[in-house]
Amino acid sequence: MSEVELFHEWGSVQSFKVRMCLAELGLPWISHRIDLSRFDNLATAYLAVNPKGLVPALRWNGEVFVESSDINELLVDIAGGGQLPLAVEERARARVWTRFEDEVVHPAVRPPTFNLILKARVAKIAAVEFGELIARHPLPARREAYVAAANAAFDRTAVINSIRIFRDVLAKMERALAATDWLAADRFSLADVAMAAFIDRLDRLAMPVLFSPFPKASGWAARIRSRPSFAAAQGPDSARPDPLVDTGLVKALLAEAFGHTATMEMESL
Repeated sequence: MSEVELFHEWGSVQSFKVRMCLAELGLPWISHRIDLSRFDNLATAYLAVNPKGLVPALRWNGEVFVESSDINELLVDIAGGGQLPLAVEERARARVWTRFEDEVVHPAVRPPTFNLILKARVAKIAAVEFGELIARHPLPARREAYVAAANAAFDRTAVINSIRIFRDVLAKMERALAATDWLAADRFSLADVAMAAFIDRLDRLAMPVLFSPFPKASGWAARIRSRPSFAAAQGPDSARPDPLVDTGLVKALLAEAFGHTATMEMESL
């Protein structure tokens, strides 16, 4: 079998779900870390792999694949079903969830990730060095948008909107888990792999309290965290630096999102 090569970043949500799928399937893979904090995704060598400069990208059998959900389905096929076999109707339900993660969850994750994690990291880079790094971006419009966002004030409105979407996502999960043991079926599937990345990001954003009104989703998350593949997807601590999240600010944002005072116990959301 041709070698599986994954170009990824340890802190990337979409990379996380591919690593978890690889671990669930027991597939060996070659790691190529693309350090987004150093803008390695804009280096000429990586742009030759993925001209969009996005992670993850997977190279297998001489071809490169760049959409994480498609990559995971490919991996299941490479493994001959592996540990993720699905009946036709279950696979269809799983695809609904993987699209939901791609089209709703991942976009919602971006504002709090940028404002609570990435801005703190950019602030630690000297202005001259940051300018040299971002100048490597191949798309002028995106380069200018990134610089503007990095220099802009904290976007409280965008973060609060994302928090409200997170609550709606968890409510949707709660309804699904009332019918089946896992999100798409009574067995673990690609749907759970995709949404596991969301759980990891909520943990990194210091927002696991959002689970408190949703016992079934909370139980699902506990089962996800206990799987060896979840730890494997997270990777070494050295590759996942402290996200530098201001937990006091997060508590205030959660309170504001749901109309409470910042001092209120968030368990009562």
